[in-house]
Amino acid sequence: MKRSSFRIAFDGEPFRGGEIDVNDLAPALLALGNVIQTANRALNGDRARARLKLRATNEACFEALLSIDISMVDAIRDILDAVVENPDRVVAADQLLDLLIKGGTILGVPVAGLFTVIKLLRGRRPDMINDRGDGTTVITANQTTIIVDNRTIELLENLPTREALEEFSDKALGVPGVTSLKIGEKNSDGEVLLTVSDRSSFKIPEPVDEVPQIESSEREVWLRIVTSHFRDGYKWRFTDGGDKPFTADMEDVEFLNQALEGKIALSANDTLRCQIREEQTLTSSGLTKEVKVIKIIEHIPGAKQLRLI
Repeated sequence: MKRSSFRIAFDGEPFRGGEIDVNDLAPALLALGNVIQTANRALNGDRARARLKLRATNEACFEALLSIDISMVDAIRDILDAVVENPDRVVAADQLLDLLIKGGTILGVPVAGLFTVIKLLRGRRPDMINDRGDGTTVITANQTTIIVDNRTIELLENLPTREALEEFSDKALGVPGVTSLKIGEKNSDGEVLLTVSDRSSFKIPEPVDEVPQIESSEREVWLRIVTSHFRDGYKWRFTDGGDKPFTADMEDVEFLNQALEGKIALSANDTLRCQIREEQTLTSSGLTKEVKVIKIIEHIPGAKQLRLI
């Protein structure tokens, strides 16, 4: 088991006596625990588990001493962890703490942690990113340049980690009376000072314009009408025999005109044999699917009465 310790200290008038309302502390620590777990999951996947533990407090401000435990899922991972070149090497607790908070050095070059990068960016995107090819990346923002571990870039681009960081800043810097908090090793160069003005820095930037990936396919299917609409912009509702109905755009203009002119009588439970096009669109915000009915091949009216003989 790998373990590394750090502190979080709340400063402000309400904490001078070394006390804090448990209703304020608990959400902040739970949110910080979520940051640790999501960052660990982004870097280690299911190969290691991370836990955040509370150890002690200090007076003059409210200070919580915390430790990160990262335990291997199975014994073989301890062997893999000893081999630096192994692609399955597990990021240990001290490394995770460096990547998040303390920073450190790579090949003698000082690198910043994720919290420092977040403060620098102030809720915006970097002006420039340059991979140095030695395991580090240069980030330029607001006319300031810092160097980070490439794994910090991975955390910076990991949405669950960014969401957890945003929640932590809201909970910790939103504690009534707090003016600032320190997180990291006490009185060390890697300790990060956060003030209430840094709260907005943790907001996730709006997604950049991106070219969506689109996959399109056509096939012939039977569809049963659930509801039909003849106004522009309204989708039809169908079932293909599955558990849930779905919506689709009706693009067979000839069929629509015949229905509007009364040449075809439509009702619920009518069945259509039709050619459909399915389009899947993949973006950073998720995966969506649209169905379009291109052509009606056959129309079978729904049964008006039961066939008894």
